[in-house]
Amino acid sequence: MRPTAEQEAVDETETQSASAAPAERAEALDPEAPTPVPPADVDVVEPAIPERVRRPADVVRLVVALLLLVLGLLVADLAAGTRGAVEQDLTDVTSGLPRVLLTLLSLVSGIGVLLVPIGVGIDLVVRRRGLQLIQALGAAVVAGVIVIVLAVLVQSDNGGFVTEVLTRPTPTGHTGPLDIVIVSTVSLLTVADISGRKWIWPIAVTVVIATLVTTLLSGAMTLAALTASLLLGWLVGVAFRLAFGVTATRAPGRDVADVLVATGVPLRRLELIDANDAGDRRYLGTTESSDGARAVDVHVIDRDTFGLASGRRFLRVLRLRSGFTRPPALTLRSEIEHRTLMGLVLEDLGIPAPRPVSIAEVGPFSAVIAYVEPQGRPLAEVGSDLTDAQLTAVFRLSETLHQRRVAHRSLSPHHVLVDGDTVALASLGSGDVAADDISLRIDLAQLLTTVALAVGPERTVRAATETLGEEAVLRAVPLLQSVALTPETREALRERKGVLKELRSRLVELRPSIEHVEPVQLRRVSARAVLTVIGAAVAAYFILTQLTRFDLATVFRQADWRWMVALVVFAGATFAGASIALAGAAPVHLRFIRTYMTQLAVAFSGLVAPAAVGNIALNTRYLQTTGLTPTLAGASVGVAQVAQFCSYFVLLVVSGVLAGTGPSVSFSPSPVLVAAILAVVIIALGLLAVPKIRGFLTERVMPQVRSALPQVLETFQHPRRLVQLLGGALLLDASFVAALVCATRAFGAEPSVASVAVVYFAGAIVGSAVPTPGGLGGIEAAMSFGLVQIGVDSAVAVPAVILYRLATYWLPIPFGWFSLNRLQKVGAL
Repeated sequence: MRPTAEQEAVDETETQSASAAPAERAEALDPEAPTPVPPADVDVVEPAIPERVRRPADVVRLVVALLLLVLGLLVADLAAGTRGAVEQDLTDVTSGLPRVLLTLLSLVSGIGVLLVPIGVGIDLVVRRRGLQLIQALGAAVVAGVIVIVLAVLVQSDNGGFVTEVLTRPTPTGHTGPLDIVIVSTVSLLTVADISGRKWIWPIAVTVVIATLVTTLLSGAMTLAALTASLLLGWLVGVAFRLAFGVTATRAPGRDVADVLVATGVPLRRLELIDANDAGDRRYLGTTESSDGARAVDVHVIDRDTFGLASGRRFLRVLRLRSGFTRPPALTLRSEIEHRTLMGLVLEDLGIPAPRPVSIAEVGPFSAVIAYVEPQGRPLAEVGSDLTDAQLTAVFRLSETLHQRRVAHRSLSPHHVLVDGDTVALASLGSGDVAADDISLRIDLAQLLTTVALAVGPERTVRAATETLGEEAVLRAVPLLQSVALTPETREALRERKGVLKELRSRLVELRPSIEHVEPVQLRRVSARAVLTVIGAAVAAYFILTQLTRFDLATVFRQADWRWMVALVVFAGATFAGASIALAGAAPVHLRFIRTYMTQLAVAFSGLVAPAAVGNIALNTRYLQTTGLTPTLAGASVGVAQVAQFCSYFVLLVVSGVLAGTGPSVSFSPSPVLVAAILAVVIIALGLLAVPKIRGFLTERVMPQVRSALPQVLETFQHPRRLVQLLGGALLLDASFVAALVCATRAFGAEPSVASVAVVYFAGAIVGSAVPTPGGLGGIEAAMSFGLVQIGVDSAVAVPAVILYRLATYWLPIPFGWFSLNRLQKVGAL
């Protein structure tokens, strides 16, 4: 039926309104944005887009700002003298600028700090962002209050650390700890989000720099205070953005539909099916063509959510070694270009996969890419119903990819599709072209695991070897690690425990000689590594803080050289004790010199690994070269470790009793320490109630104890070896105690030997708990604190501990390096 004139008028009015809406939205986002295309007749189904969102990128900014602020304060505290010299150099350089330029900077600073906030406010009002303006002003006020509070604390001599680091004395008190103008201005600009504004951004940056320079030249603030002002302002601004959200810049579905139609996609319906699919908005589009209705998969990448996938990929890059994962895209355009490239490459290879049919920007802050999806059921759904022909097709797909050096990186159970005898990919993955060998092997390891989850390891290995060949399949064995797999696959493995282990075993059975092949080291950063870095940073801060108070040359001149010689002798005796104990534990005769050199090599390995790890690994390897089997060598090292623990425990009890009794008591544990020990015991007992911890003890610890028990009983049947074992262990710990006693005596302190022994054992306990090589930092802090507690002056305790660690930890390292290389040359390691 032909519409009436009135209906045509109404339709025309609605069309004009619909056309004006996108234009108003685009103008609100960016006044200079191009005029959008005319609207299309598409049925768009999606909920209303929230007016305010929290961007994942702001979380990263907050963490970075906080870390920079903390690290900056620590550096400023450590380098007090250098800080003043740098300030003076900067002052000299900037004061040498032409006077005209300095005058201009003063004018820019004075006028700019008044006009920039006004300009930002006008810009936000014009863009109809009144709430954002209120929040920006609120951030500036909060930042100003923080500055005022710190200034009051400094002026009342209650600033403490802030006063020492951020201020300098003046005839009337101290300089200000922070610049309220810079802090408030940076907070306001951060919340206002001016980074995309072509005129305001460069003007604001110029004003802030001018303010920094003029404030530094005036001497009203230190360089540390100005740096902290910038970081604190940024921190407060980002915190406000996270707390209250920012104005959403997502392109609505109507705009997405208009752009797709304008690029030639005959869209008729667009429905949102996932508002956050790995950082994308995912729509299901329906098109009309001569062949009938057809579905397209539409992905919209927004600035608001772009950081989700990129952030996860960035963490993966940090966690894994370089080359094993693609770094995140930094812009929307680079992400779109990468996806398009992967789609075209897969199409060229003849592999059914999402095929890009439209790629375009949607406004200034979003981009869209539409795919035609392949047909098929995921392997996770097909499961054991896969036929042999389909399994062959799955591995042929991998062969095709790898022949062209294409890594997919996402061959997970839901991304590999089966349609008859055809295998397709449900996603383009996050891979690369011209991929390296490790990436291709990881891809194969991922596919093997995916297929094993569906049909079991036995059929997987048989089909893979028949299709790819035994040699190609075995190259994936070192990469069969959960860290190399996708999160989806790791989740499936948690539900099907034992699949990965059985798959590896089946592959090893193909060629038993590869049984002891070490897995490729994929991790760059693990949880332990993070703790190690943090522990090392704390240790460095402690050590450097103490060293700044002492001149090492003066320390050595003040120390009694006779006690220093004795210290070195006892440090050497510790390695003799370890050598004798190991000789007593081993059922074969060990040459003392080689055994001693092995203990020195253990000291060198302590640079890159905790002492216990290097000790066990190198000693076990050394015993294996003497002809012992791996099992017997490991058991012998375990016996030596048990003897050292017994020696440690006996000497700790004896020294504790001696230090806590008699008229010469100089050390007694405080109630807090006793309570702490009780708390540790209670927590340890409570942990035994955790099933995973009990499982770890049952599966990992107890087998080692049981394997060492026969060796312990066998040692007791040989009195000579038993004396060697226990005597060497006692010599080891007694030498460490004697070394610390010599270090304190070298500076004139004379605490009781028993008290020093307690301090040593406490420091050793802390050192074993701190995840740093050699207990670095933890031992120094614990021993220095312990010596002070038993009456040693802090001016003596710290240099004594430093001297002790130089002799027992650092001095043996070069000898350990030489010993390690020599032993490897002669085949003893």
